[in-house]
Amino acid sequence: MRVRDFIQIIHQLAPPDLAMEWDNSGLQVGSLTSEVKKIGLALDATSQTVSEALDSGCNLLLTHHPLIFKPLKNISTNTMNGEIIRRALAGGLSIFAAHTNWDSVSQGVAGALADLLELEDRRPLEPAARDFFKLVIYVPAGYEAEVKKAVFEAGAGTIGDYDRCWFSASGEGGFRVPPDGAPFIGQPGQEARTRESRLEVIVPKGLADRAVLAVLKSHPYSEPAFELYPVKTYARDHGAGLIGSWPSGRDILAECRARLGLGGFKWAGPEPGRVKTVALLPGSGGSYMNLAKSQGAEVLITGDVGYHQALEAEHLGITILDLGHYETEWPGVVRLKNLLAEEFEKRNLAVECRLLTQERPWHYDCN
Repeated sequence: MRVRDFIQIIHQLAPPDLAMEWDNSGLQVGSLTSEVKKIGLALDATSQTVSEALDSGCNLLLTHHPLIFKPLKNISTNTMNGEIIRRALAGGLSIFAAHTNWDSVSQGVAGALADLLELEDRRPLEPAARDFFKLVIYVPAGYEAEVKKAVFEAGAGTIGDYDRCWFSASGEGGFRVPPDGAPFIGQPGQEARTRESRLEVIVPKGLADRAVLAVLKSHPYSEPAFELYPVKTYARDHGAGLIGSWPSGRDILAECRARLGLGGFKWAGPEPGRVKTVALLPGSGGSYMNLAKSQGAEVLITGDVGYHQALEAEHLGITILDLGHYETEWPGVVRLKNLLAEEFEKRNLAVECRLLTQERPWHYDCN
């Protein structure tokens, strides 16, 4: 398996168009043609995780957080990122990040945390819009099957778990043939009319060119009529964070201690007790307090909560639990490792996945 093959697999689990505009998910270091036999997974590309990846024979380091987040002005080995890039390139280690696209899928970071907490009746806290094109093709009656087959093979027509999706409506089309034309229908220099189907399919943005090429190759007309319209769709269960419930109510602090194995954490706002409706935004989600409150959440579980956000929680009347950035996102890394292992097994690919040791950046002195 090459890096480009791995990217196709990871993008099926975490579609790239679900990444937020400010994000930089994707290949950080390396070549699309590099071989991948062993993958190490970590939350971050650090000196520690890169060392362990290289020492254990990994060809690819898959992280949640991008190593390169903002445009680089230089690659100096005196900086942390510069030295990591140097060591990765020297050791033949590619680095890839699945960030907000993995955050946004239902089984991703928030989904993994929700599974540990056994939350039910889940829905996205903030639904994610996905950008597509709608490809509209006018096809003479009787030739629809050939054109549909071509655009489906080009990657068009997939909606969620369903593929080969299409819509068609019948009508009549007309045109005048050029005097020196050799038309599929009609006579040179004369007007022609025929029964046609308006065929519609959804196309991912990155596959629009392939789909158009498929139309040009499969359509019986020398000048096929087709149109591309930008559209947005909302998947039922994809988005930033999620909101779920414990129908009978549970002690929120006891659940976090028991199910997440946390020795201590911060909270602000009303004193937590037994709650039914819980919002999750793993990572840094204090800015989602108002949204969580407006959707009926009694508690927001997140990390990196600031002082003023803690004050705001008291004002809003919502409890905010700061379990830690690492602590709320690590279950998503474990989930991704397991899903990739399943995908490789299905495809009979001899690729090993392993979780890398990463120290939590914060240490607590309890003396």
